[in-house]
Amino acid sequence: MNGEKITQSRLLTCIVAGQWLALPVDQLSEVVVPQVRTKVPLSIASVNGLINLRGKILTELDMLKVLNLPDREDESRYRTIILESDEGESFGLTVDSVGEVIDIEADAFEPTPDSLDAKWKSVCHGVLKQDKRILVMLDVEKLITKSLP
Repeated sequence: MNGEKITQSRLLTCIVAGQWLALPVDQLSEVVVPQVRTKVPLSIASVNGLINLRGKILTELDMLKVLNLPDREDESRYRTIILESDEGESFGLTVDSVGEVIDIEADAFEPTPDSLDAKWKSVCHGVLKQDKRILVMLDVEKLITKSLP
């Protein structure tokens, strides 16, 4: 959103700890199944490790760890979303599951409610109401800043 006028957006929906989230498709490159990861000694808690994605080494961040939420019960059942920061650096972001790509109108966005838990507020820039759910709109730059201080 960053001040520019948005008329329509494409978003990828996903779930983390039971909460529906949305990420702008233009900051994503793909969704991949769990990759072999190399743990990095002394790294911060939000870093799962490094992954080799077709010869490119990426830092893999875990949304649960970024937000200090409990670990997944089944660590083999997650997806990694490959996203890109404004500076052009790619990261892997693990989420519990991935939904679908949706098109939404700009006027469907609403400001972040004061009642939203502070953990979620720290990485979002608004919400989107749909018929049966509310999507928290993730802000990729806030997420990366919170993950890699």
